[in-house]
Amino acid sequence: MIVSDVMTTRLVTVVPDDTLSHAANLLRQYQFHHLPVVRTAPAFGSMYTSQSKHPVLEGLLTSQDIDMAAAVGTSSSDILHRPWGERRVREVMHRATMRVTPATSVAAAAQILVERGLNSLPVVEYERAEQVSGEQQDEALIQPLLVGLLTRSDLLIALARSLGAFEPGMQLSIALPMGDLTPLAKTLALAAELHIQVRSVLAAPLEGKVPLSATVRLGTIHPAPLLVRLQEEHIEYAYGEAQ
Repeated sequence: MIVSDVMTTRLVTVVPDDTLSHAANLLRQYQFHHLPVVRTAPAFGSMYTSQSKHPVLEGLLTSQDIDMAAAVGTSSSDILHRPWGERRVREVMHRATMRVTPATSVAAAAQILVERGLNSLPVVEYERAEQVSGEQQDEALIQPLLVGLLTRSDLLIALARSLGAFEPGMQLSIALPMGDLTPLAKTLALAAELHIQVRSVLAAPLEGKVPLSATVRLGTIHPAPLLVRLQEEHIEYAYGEAQ
């Protein structure tokens, strides 16, 4: 699974010259915690169909940035005597922000979010800018085009969907003694023989280097025939309530 499979493409953005008051209103209105800062901001809900229509990513503004600006603004005197809400986004946004591409694996993106303590990652595609005159004429200018945003919520929803959480069915936990995958293989073979749909399979070690159990999501709320066969094969299992 890659980032383009789960990222959000309907974006709310701001431009560097927007006021912090405007950005704070957007965060409050849409219940967001972060806003991509772009060179030209599209209308909310617009969908891009060609690369030329993607805005250039300038940075990222978070609710914490605004809270910090508000706190500093009330405790110190601004040289221009401006309220914090009149300050510009460019003054507090993060320019050197972490980013991923649509082809980045979801696992790699999740690792970045966890290790860096981030809540979101801009998703960009890189485009060579048009040549300019003067001293920069021969320089290769690469600009990041914002195509989406990946959040922790996106990852959690993707995980839930991949596990079949939004479909009716039930969950089986199959014991894997010493990491032996044979019981899991037999369970899947029995499910196929009984024409029981398997929506997802997860066998990941929670501790150590080998998985000691596997979670199988079945697309049925009547698993009795399969449970009988598991007992006949002496396969240890536990199951949850049907959903």
